[in-house]
Amino acid sequence: MRMQVAGEESMCEVETCLLLPHTVTNLAEFTAHPDRHLVSIEEDPGRAAKLWFERAAKNPYGGDGVVQIRYFGAHLVPPGAWDDTEAIWTALLDVLEGFCSTGAGYGSFCAEVTLVGNPHAAEFSVGGVSNRIEPRVFIPAVLDGAKRYFHWVENMVGRTHPGISERIEALAGLTDHFSPPRAPANPSAAGRSLDV
Repeated sequence: MRMQVAGEESMCEVETCLLLPHTVTNLAEFTAHPDRHLVSIEEDPGRAAKLWFERAAKNPYGGDGVVQIRYFGAHLVPPGAWDDTEAIWTALLDVLEGFCSTGAGYGSFCAEVTLVGNPHAAEFSVGGVSNRIEPRVFIPAVLDGAKRYFHWVENMVGRTHPGISERIEALAGLTDHFSPPRAPANPSAAGRSLDV
């Protein structure tokens, strides 16, 4: 089941999926049919864990995959932006930490990730593709996705990340002063890519 921030259904959804090995030979096909190439850690946690262990037995990383972020239905992470899921989540937390501290967060995995703006409006960019987001909606959803991911890694894969829960909770506390979500003036503009 894909999880959403309570009370904000369809605003922002975050899901971590592992990439099935040797399935992506054509990026256009992967983009058109991602379900053929991905296993959700939430919809099929056992299969995802088995995939992790099989891959880790042959490669240095067991968690190759994607973090899908949908904001008002728009996909914010390009389909080709897959990497080790632990690296993706570390980069996303770095971005949120920088944004909450200074208004500008930067990180990278296979693509550069940025979040720049203020507590009321910001631009989230992955690999040069920018989208307007509302931090009060976006950040809690991403933090919830991080909690679910690291919980799955600890309970299904057996890897611990000391201090990660505290880091996520500290970031959640930094957003307490953000304003309530506003309805977009033009709902069709939500999540629209910006020309940067």
